[in-house]
Amino acid sequence: MDTKKPDFKNIEKCLDIDTSCVLSHICYKYSAMVMAGLIEALDYFGGSQAPKVLRRLLAKKIPMEMMKAMEIDPSMLKKFSEEEIIKILPEMIHSKGGPKLTIEKLDNGSYRFTLNECHFLPYSKSKGFCNVTAGLMLGFAQMLSGKPMDIEEIQTIAKGGEVCEFIAKPKFLDKK
Repeated sequence: MDTKKPDFKNIEKCLDIDTSCVLSHICYKYSAMVMAGLIEALDYFGGSQAPKVLRRLLAKKIPMEMMKAMEIDPSMLKKFSEEEIIKILPEMIHSKGGPKLTIEKLDNGSYRFTLNECHFLPYSKSKGFCNVTAGLMLGFAQMLSGKPMDIEEIQTIAKGGEVCEFIAKPKFLDKK
């Protein structure tokens, strides 16, 4: 019987959200389970506005923190045009272990985000995790447009869709 002591340095490293931990360590599973419970509680107690509030809160910080965790300098994106970022960002995310993502700019100033896999599904059957992905995509849309946006969930793998698809639309219409 092996009675090794737990490696607390690795646990602390995980709690500091090290990239390798987030993408491949068991802490991801436990973080996902805790987050699922929090999302379900928010949905239950927060009423119909809870998902929108959650998405907005996540959109403020998660995209930049995710990029930092993947060792991508967010300031370097300022060197590229919107069209270049739409192409480069998904490639960078996928090269660092993230899902395959496509970003398409639509005619009306909106963006379509399509993900071919759900990173949360193996760890939680909570459909509330779609709000986490929506918040992340909303943050990317606001980063691309430089404007406040709203996001609509079109379909998600967790809810039986073939892909996760979100449309981010400008929150306010530009008056010309």
